[in-house]
Formats: sequence, C-alpha cells, structure tokens
Amino acid sequence: MPRRFLLPVKVLSRFFRRVFLHALEKAHAAGQLQFYGELESLRDPQAFARYLAPLRQCEWVVYAKAPFGGPQHVLQYLGRYTHRVAISNRRLLALEQGRSRFNGKTTATVSKK
Repeated sequence: MPRRFLLPVKVLSRFFRRVFLHALEKAHAAGQLQFYGELESLRDPQAFARYLAPLRQCEWVVYAKAPFGGPQHVLQYLGRYTHRVAISNRRLLALEQGRSRFNGKTTATVSKK
C-alpha cells in the first residue's frame, strides 16, 4: 500500500526549496549572513545570487515519513531543537558584574559590551 502524506514528497521538496532560498535571500539583503575565508565574495549581492542560481535548478529531496508517536511526539521532538540555548546552564561557571565564564573545549570568559 502506498504511503499517504498531506503533500506528495516532490511537491513538498519544491516548496521547501523555494521557501528556504527565499529566506536566505531575505537574510542576505538584511545583512544577517556573515561570510569568511573563501566565501567572503558572497557578501556581494550579485555574487550571492549567482551562487544560489544552480540550487534553484536541482531537485531537492525532503525526507518525509509518518511520525511514530503522532503529532504530539513530533512537536516534542522539534521543541528540543527550537528551544535549545547556545550555552546550557550546566556549562555556565560564573556570571558576575556583566561577565560570564563557561566550560567548553577551553574555559572562556565573555564580557558584555
């Protein structure tokens, strides 16, 4: 029996590609993207547009399957990623006078500017 989804995977893939690339363009235009090293040239709007152009032509694949635990399970799963913090409380060592110290690969101190 064929699997039934709200949208066919091919349609979903093309929709996701369009929305994702539009969001990238919008973020670039708003100056929200940063480029370093070999990618510094992508700061230029025309270079960025040329870089994205081939991505509009290739097929994207969105992996879709029925959730194991139903919609509530999906929301809990996604929530673990959308509400994650950059530095978890267990890594925080100190927060004093506008300065924080936390554990990472090396201990770092960050000051508010």
